Amino acid sequence: MGNLIKMERYKLFHNIVFWILVIGMPVLGFFSGSGYRNYYLAHDTTPVTIETFSGVYNAMIADSLILLVAICGVLGWFIGREFSLRTISSEVASGNKRFEIFMSNTVVYLVAFNAVMILYSLMGAVSQIGYFGIGDLGNNVLNILRTTVYTIIFQSVLYLVVITLAFILRNGVMTAIAGPLVAFGIMIAFSSIMSEGLPVVLNFANPMYRFREITAMGSYFSIKGIILVPAILVAVVWLAACSIIIWKSFSKSDLK
Repeated sequence: MGNLIKMERYKLFHNIVFWILVIGMPVLGFFSGSGYRNYYLAHDTTPVTIETFSGVYNAMIADSLILLVAICGVLGWFIGREFSLRTISSEVASGNKRFEIFMSNTVVYLVAFNAVMILYSLMGAVSQIGYFGIGDLGNNVLNILRTTVYTIIFQSVLYLVVITLAFILRNGVMTAIAGPLVAFGIMIAFSSIMSEGLPVVLNFANPMYRFREITAMGSYFSIKGIILVPAILVAVVWLAACSIIIWKSFSKSDLK
């Protein structure tokens, strides 16, 4: 599998669209940071005053869901075109195990696209150090690390949903369209429940609600700690379900 991972990484690093993201997202984040000195929680008209540069990081992560939808489209196109160009068919024909092909694609793209989104918010936080100062560096670093861990977990859920679509549709254009639509639908579901005043329990299994709930509060490990275990369980269930669906579809598909 190591050789497959190296090959996927090579293809990714030689794709100009990926480098546009790698360069463009941090630049966009750097110039967007000042807009998060005051942050509005979902469906709340009272702004939350940000007091630290790590708070800017939390706010940008929590507010990047629409941007995340667009990135899902790029991810869907990247993996879907591997089927369209018959690259994966060639890998199977060359004697590579399907499980290793699935794992190599998943690992490389999850790492790459999580990094792209994190760089966006991280550069926004860095741009605001001059405004807020270093402050309590230990707490700021802990806050950023905590948020980063949960960001990787829940972004991976959404990315894996898109990867699932790619392995089912096996077409770059179709996945590039369907991926953002499904991701946006998941986000709209939790937003609609909140805006309509429906019971919050309806959002229990929605990964994007859990993601927003954790990152928007930006509370280190003490406050809101009770939501962490259920949130992780929700993420694990989604990750496991998507992995099973991918494997069931891919292991029996007739690649041409």
